[in-house]
Amino acid sequence: MASTEELDSYLIKMGLPYEQVGEGTWVLHPEGAHRAPIGVAIEAPIVLFSIPMFEVQPQTDKPERLFRTLLELNAELMHSAYALQGDQIVLSGAQQLENLDFNEFQAMVEDMCMALDNHIDRIAPLVHARGVNGAATVAGRSA
Repeated sequence: MASTEELDSYLIKMGLPYEQVGEGTWVLHPEGAHRAPIGVAIEAPIVLFSIPMFEVQPQTDKPERLFRTLLELNAELMHSAYALQGDQIVLSGAQQLENLDFNEFQAMVEDMCMALDNHIDRIAPLVHARGVNGAATVAGRSA
């Protein structure tokens, strides 16, 4: 079974900047075109990975177009998926803690980074580019 210490060692091995913000909870700061932090949390029996991306604004034009785009983009992902949490679009994934090894951990993080780099420019115009902090941002970066 993967433990807090093992996940910490996976982060060190990947060479990503990160900070531990609580017991079994980290914020990763991957480098890439869109530098959105990835939250990683152990919630036994799983490990959750999450990137808050955008709030869906009430004035969003044609929300069905936004949701269709998110579903189409989900088909390109292997380990993560776009979802709604309340009015917030998130990119999230989960792995079984018991079976999580370094390769699975790395695949999840890389899948999420690839999604940001390749999808953000298709999603942002559909949500009026309002980031989760209320400012005009694209996944944590000024638009």
